[in-house]
Amino acid sequence: MKFSVLLSSISKQLSEIASIAGSSTNKDDITQNILIKVADSILVLKATNYNIELQTEIPLTDVVSEGEITVNANKLKETLSNLDQNNLVDFELDEQNNLLVLSNGSTNFEIRTRSSIDFPSFEMEDIEHTIVLKQKQLKSIIDSCLLCVSNEDFRDYLKGVRFEVNGSKLEIFTSDGHRMAILETQLDNPSTEAEPFGVILTKRCASQLAKIVNEEADSDVTLSFTKNAVQTSCNNYKMNSKLINCGYPNVRSVIPKTIDSIISIPKDTFTNLIKQVSVLSSKRVNGVTFTFGGGQVTLRSENSEHEVATASLALPDAQANIEISLNAQYVREVLGVIKTNNVLFCFSQPMIHVLIKPETEVNEQGVKASYIISKVVV
Repeated sequence: MKFSVLLSSISKQLSEIASIAGSSTNKDDITQNILIKVADSILVLKATNYNIELQTEIPLTDVVSEGEITVNANKLKETLSNLDQNNLVDFELDEQNNLLVLSNGSTNFEIRTRSSIDFPSFEMEDIEHTIVLKQKQLKSIIDSCLLCVSNEDFRDYLKGVRFEVNGSKLEIFTSDGHRMAILETQLDNPSTEAEPFGVILTKRCASQLAKIVNEEADSDVTLSFTKNAVQTSCNNYKMNSKLINCGYPNVRSVIPKTIDSIISIPKDTFTNLIKQVSVLSSKRVNGVTFTFGGGQVTLRSENSEHEVATASLALPDAQANIEISLNAQYVREVLGVIKTNNVLFCFSQPMIHVLIKPETEVNEQGVKASYIISKVVV
């Protein structure tokens, strides 16, 4: 195998592929490596961690010989990242000494290789369901909901992104048990299945999807689902990932059916006040108490040493007396993914949570989002 390629034409793809490799704790595991294959003037880079597989294809114009091999992902990425991105790099496989030789003219590197025979392939089953979305639509969905996915291991369904399809309506739910993202969008290509269906993407799968789609593209991306996995192709990437197979609770029961009070709040100003006041909050719950009424909101935090921080903000909508304590970090993260200048805080009885949503119901990508944050005891 011998070829040359402009480094800038592969660096981004190499970085994405390398991010999948290397997650095994066993340093001798072949999934620490990237598969490099050259055939028909196409360079294929592929990596897997057994749960997710990512592949990219890059056209080549200077191929001397074809072949395939695997090489340590981190070593390859680090080696190439230190070279001038505008230079050509020569790749040559030294089969006799099991080395991949990299050269950019003045500098040479010899990296140990390993045969591709043992490199695992992702076995896909028959496709049962498909969802077709605009790339920018999918990007908006993932960016808007991923913050609420749990990082804990105690309940599997909290560790992923729930997609539920019913005809032309797609609903998305994520939750970590303390907050929940609720999204809805319309599909230009409605499901033709007689019954609604649902799947749970892993957090890593959703995060990787957000990286390979184009946030400005109107072109379609198709998610194809088997019983245990999802696959997709876009922008010269191919991705396969296992799904989370478990039941999903009726999270719609948490969504308030009626709203008693809606308060419009300037997002950036409010975010800054929360950041300032939460400095003296209890580190256990990071709680800030919000007291609405009389045309303003007062923010208050207090820690175990009885140190107190307060702030206030005039709000014409805040006439009813409402008090609720919330985790400051959760509120700031929700406000951070909302793009409108103002946000709506919606309250209902009993006062066990707040519903937060943008002032514009549907964003430019056709996605409607709202968030529920449970109150904390300060």
